[in-house]
Amino acid sequence: MDKRRLQKLLMITCFIFLLPAIVPTSGNESSSLSVEASAPQNYFHAHQYTSTDRGDMMVSENTAKTEPPRSYSPPGEREFSKEKYQSLKSMYTSENETQSQVGFPYHRFDVKVHRDIKPSDKITLYWKGKSLPGRQVTMYGWNVVKGKWAEIEGVVAGDTSFELKGSVNAEEFVHNRKVSVIVQDQLPQKSKSYDYSFVWMSDTQYYAQDYPAIFKSITEWIAENKDVMNIKYVFHTGDIVNKGNDEEQWKRASAYMNTLDVARIPYGVLPGNHDEGHDFNRYKAYFGEKRFMKKSYYGGSFDQNRGHYDLLSANGKDYIFVSMGWGIGKKEIEWLNDVLERYADRTAILSFHEYLKKNGERSHKGNEIFEKVVKPNQHVVAVLCGHYHSSQLAVDELDDDGDGTIDRKVYQILADYQKGPEGGNGFLRLLHVDEETNTIDVRTYSPYKNKYHYYNPEKHPKKEQFTMDIDVKKTNKSVSTTYFELNIYKQLSNEKVAAGSKP
Repeated sequence: MDKRRLQKLLMITCFIFLLPAIVPTSGNESSSLSVEASAPQNYFHAHQYTSTDRGDMMVSENTAKTEPPRSYSPPGEREFSKEKYQSLKSMYTSENETQSQVGFPYHRFDVKVHRDIKPSDKITLYWKGKSLPGRQVTMYGWNVVKGKWAEIEGVVAGDTSFELKGSVNAEEFVHNRKVSVIVQDQLPQKSKSYDYSFVWMSDTQYYAQDYPAIFKSITEWIAENKDVMNIKYVFHTGDIVNKGNDEEQWKRASAYMNTLDVARIPYGVLPGNHDEGHDFNRYKAYFGEKRFMKKSYYGGSFDQNRGHYDLLSANGKDYIFVSMGWGIGKKEIEWLNDVLERYADRTAILSFHEYLKKNGERSHKGNEIFEKVVKPNQHVVAVLCGHYHSSQLAVDELDDDGDGTIDRKVYQILADYQKGPEGGNGFLRLLHVDEETNTIDVRTYSPYKNKYHYYNPEKHPKKEQFTMDIDVKKTNKSVSTTYFELNIYKQLSNEKVAAGSKP
């Protein structure tokens, strides 16, 4: 009996006894053993296709504007070069990288399967490769029934190679003997969507002084992604420039922040200690009340915008964002409390330059603010700050009414990357608001590097990526009238006006 007939007999035997097995194959399918992706029970292994002996497999690359692509064959796809095919055969990952700063790169695998494929067959998929640390990488398969790319598995990349595995039905994923799979770099929002976003910039001082291209890349990226991420507001927690008396640094910062003005994205700034100069004179000249006073969201300021508040309604949820710059004393605290008391019906997020220290504990001034501002105002849910080079999160659970039950959590967050390469490599914070889960997801991202996570996510998994349990549901609004009256009285010369009666 020849080898091929023996293989067939073995497969039939496995099928009859309903036992899973792996049997080497010949022909165009590779005979090398691969890692099984959850091999289905009660099925026998009939064919195998691999990138090391690709045979009927075509590999392509492309960059899409969306994740996943919206069509089966997006424009711009190009088959791997001979060199890149060789890198697959040699398993040299670094030689077939596909990178992009404006879209979401992917590799595509189109496999022509054996003619004996049946709708009832199961298909397992396995991919191994690399991406930038912190990036979400997802395997999609083209679902021919639904006519769209369907997510199979996604993983957040680390510093080393990782795997994606999955199993699909031939009935849904095979058409004209072809199976199409892509593996794409995407935003880290696995199986979760969000309704709108806030962006948080901090300590851009060295960008204004030494790396203006990074400053420019940040605000341009925010403007370009205004609609994609539904960005509603941008925070800046101070140290806009490095030297408060340097006119050139202020001109640069003003020009780059003006990108947000042109894009009509609401934003708020505050001065840090490096912005002080001569009594904040240049800060007030470039980012004083005059710059913001005609904006619809701008509520008002303290000392020419050294402190200010913005009123924002996003998807029916009412917020107040209150900021106060460097040098907080008694008058500043009184102003903060007056504003918060006036808008006690809005969810409040506070911004300061100094609040948390690099060890995650509140500074002396931070403790004063917490006791005199945060605790008394029950609608304060978060505090953002910079100043100290670190990334920290402190959460306080407060019993506002003293009944022994926790009434709210206050998320206090420090984010400052100024001492990193090139003044921080353009890292900022993304705050994604999810109304369905009633939460805000926090992510760390650099538009300049197109990279998630400043710190290693494997060593510090929750340092820069976490979820805040904050009530983001729509604010109920209503008006009801019981009675309305308007009276007009005219003066009659030389006569007494008689009292009228209500209608």
